[in-house]
Amino acid sequence: MKRYLTLLCCCMIAAAAHTSEASPADGKHEIAFIEQDELGATILDKISRAQSRIYLAQHIMGDGQYGRAITAKLMEAARRRNKDGSRLDVRLIYDGLVSSLYAIQAPGRLLVSAGVKVQSYNPKERLFAINHRMHSKLMIIDDEVFIGSSNSHACSTISMVCVESDMMISGNRILRDAVQSYLEFWDHEVTWEIAFPEPVWEALEQQEDEKRAVAARYQNSIESYLKKHLPAANRIIDEVFSKQSNPGRSPPHKYQISQIDYVTDPPRKARNGGMFAELMEIIASAQKSVRIITPYFFPTGMIKKSLASATGNGAHVEIYTTRRDELVNIFGLALTRSFAFVHEHNIDLYEYQQRKLLHSKLFIVDDRIAYFGSANFDSLSQRFNTENGVLIDLQHDAAIRQRFNAEIDLVRQQSKKVTDSRGPGLFDYRDCSLTTCNPLIKLLNPATEVFY
Repeated sequence: MKRYLTLLCCCMIAAAAHTSEASPADGKHEIAFIEQDELGATILDKISRAQSRIYLAQHIMGDGQYGRAITAKLMEAARRRNKDGSRLDVRLIYDGLVSSLYAIQAPGRLLVSAGVKVQSYNPKERLFAINHRMHSKLMIIDDEVFIGSSNSHACSTISMVCVESDMMISGNRILRDAVQSYLEFWDHEVTWEIAFPEPVWEALEQQEDEKRAVAARYQNSIESYLKKHLPAANRIIDEVFSKQSNPGRSPPHKYQISQIDYVTDPPRKARNGGMFAELMEIIASAQKSVRIITPYFFPTGMIKKSLASATGNGAHVEIYTTRRDELVNIFGLALTRSFAFVHEHNIDLYEYQQRKLLHSKLFIVDDRIAYFGSANFDSLSQRFNTENGVLIDLQHDAAIRQRFNAEIDLVRQQSKKVTDSRGPGLFDYRDCSLTTCNPLIKLLNPATEVFY
């Protein structure tokens, strides 16, 4: 809450001192929403042009089409030198459990051998630490910060099976805070360095024959990987940025922002909810309206309390989430358990009707403040996963306020209001209110408050 009050105070000061000549270098910030069909190409292109650093933190670092493309581009970037002769500082932190399910191990070793510094987020200090995951999504390329809901795999960037929201931010303060947070994760004991093999270019400079022989083998593997996957990465870029392929393309609009704060959990998630508790306090303070997009709406006690406070203040609350038959049935069961609460507090709940996973994560409160980032409305984001994002003041920036509302309006046009608790097919989710259903949820649905 302190950060939120500080944000509002700073906004008032910034508005009083506002001048039309202000630029990101003067303490202002610029943000640009990245269209999803350009996201993969934009990131690959930015990596190709990087001159000093690439810091990437990903919940899922996949080994699919886009995962291989970004791996190749990171390997290529790590070989480049700056004007002073030093190599680019290229780093990757990936979640040690979830990314492993997407077969990152083999590309991970190639990344290390190519000179990319790689660490795995994998807290091991607790018996049930498997629940504690790095769900944050952050990319810093030179002086630009990328924030949003996307992961580095094709669902978000190529196949468009997932509906994502991402933005690119420039400005001194957001850059400073994002870099500081990234390095805090990097230096923390919950991240583990992938140290084998050592970078090829270092090993080849040594005199030890054994190390040089190992390096030579990895060098051959690197060259083979780049030869196979760099052309595909370049094609992804050309399909968007080539004037021949996309002659009518215009660059994304950049919005000048008076006040924006980077918010994040520490590497070891705070037991009181950390950043998530701060977000819930903002929602609880709503007086007029709350508009939420979340792929997973499994409200915990904290979430219910904040929403009830908002409606108690007279605010109209609308929530847009993934349709139940796009989720595993057991998640559908959990979602329906919240219907009594939703109806009791006159909350409008909508299900996204497109045959895609609605994966965006954002909300607007009273048209005065917006959150944009990685957090879901469930107990994993509240209690276990590290999350990040930005809080943006909307009071003095009409254009960005309209842009955020347009993002939600588009989802609303493709959604249907939920009027009862009946699920898809013949199954009635209301049966889950029976006590016999609770053990099943406890065993199979770790995303509900019942489990915890």
